[in-house]
Amino acid sequence: MKRAFYTTVSALALLTAAPAIAGDNTSAVTQSGTNATATVNQGGSNSASTVTQGGDLNTTTIDQNGTQTGGSSTVSQTGNSNNALVTQADDASGANPSDVSNIDQGGSNNSATVTQTGGTTPPGTYWANQSAITQSGDSNDAMVTQVDDTQHSTITQSSNGNSATVDQGDSSKAATDESWGNTSTILQEGGDGNIANVSQKSLLNTSNVHQNGTANEANVSQDADGYATGGTSNVDQSGSDNVGNVTQYGAVNSSSVTQSTVGNVANVSQTGDNDSSDVNQSAGYSATFGYYSPGDTSGLADITQVGNNNSSSVSQSGLMNVADVDQLADDNVSTITQTGEGAYARVLQSGSGNTSNVDQSGTGDNFSLNYQIQQTGDYNASDLNQSGSWDSANVLQSGNGNTSGIAQSGDNDYASLIQSGSGNSSSITQGGSYNNAFVTQSSDGNGSTVDQSGSFNNAYVTQGPAGL
Repeated sequence: MKRAFYTTVSALALLTAAPAIAGDNTSAVTQSGTNATATVNQGGSNSASTVTQGGDLNTTTIDQNGTQTGGSSTVSQTGNSNNALVTQADDASGANPSDVSNIDQGGSNNSATVTQTGGTTPPGTYWANQSAITQSGDSNDAMVTQVDDTQHSTITQSSNGNSATVDQGDSSKAATDESWGNTSTILQEGGDGNIANVSQKSLLNTSNVHQNGTANEANVSQDADGYATGGTSNVDQSGSDNVGNVTQYGAVNSSSVTQSTVGNVANVSQTGDNDSSDVNQSAGYSATFGYYSPGDTSGLADITQVGNNNSSSVSQSGLMNVADVDQLADDNVSTITQTGEGAYARVLQSGSGNTSNVDQSGTGDNFSLNYQIQQTGDYNASDLNQSGSWDSANVLQSGNGNTSGIAQSGDNDYASLIQSGSGNSSSITQGGSYNNAFVTQSSDGNGSTVDQSGSFNNAYVTQGPAGL
């Protein structure tokens, strides 16, 4: 049974004698500069510490008192006013080393804190907890906390004023081996003031955060019950003022968020198993709405999936588009593509096995490419395409096995399609102006086709209640 407890790892070298179990520790400290302080205190066993400080006013503190199996810590600081703090411990049941920490700070006023508490590990360095921090910019802050086994964290910050926080493992799950094998990689470069927070509390999760712009924020949380494993999150932000929030609770979920311009917001929540989501936001300059100003929202994508085996994809290349997807059952698929500007898409699928496809390509001075797809039955399919102005479409399919298609390319069009029976098929195509089409099919096995290509057309189709 494992014993997990928290420690703090910081780079500062000092050597002090320890309890009776202490022994076979090695420490090497090299300081070339003014007012540098290194404190290494190794009261455990089989630990190795190396501290090299080449600048002024550097501070390194290494405490490996709890390392009974053995820890390895290397700190190299070349710059002014840097700070590194490392604390490592283990439960004496694994192989040497159980914790490995490497910190390299080449800029000024950087701060790094590492806390690693290892548990039972098989032979080999791979199975140890590993933390690597490299900061070559100024005023960056990095904090890593890792509990249990085989946690791997890599943080690289080469610009200025960035913040990175990684928390992997759960002390309450360590005894039952339910929180090991997580991997986190954070790369912040090219711009200043980025924030990345990663929390992984279950088994074998992987998180990758890459921020190459300025003032971006990425928040990733992955957790599960019991032995549920294998969540994957990728956040890539190359613009500025973007926000990506990913929460995954379950097994084998996958999320990808790519934001390449400015002012986009992506929120992803997946609480089932085997869910996948893909968000791509690339809006920039708008011929209609002008340039982006700080505080504006170029694009908003919100995905919530609480069932199993759901898939959602949102692609936004226009400005000020909004996509909202809720999939609350199993085996649903939703695809939204917005290449126009000022569009709104809302998809709600609370049944199972439904498929929804939305394509909005209109541009101009309208915010009326608005529609909602709601599918509360099972195995329904809906396809909507809007490329004109003043278009609005509402689709509600509450039966089973229904199919619907709406394509609107004219002006001032409105289409509403409601199918509350099962096995119905409906198609609406409007190519002119001032068109209205309403189709309601409340019985089973009906078929309806509406095609309007002229102006001032109205079409209403109602096909009888169920049971008649």
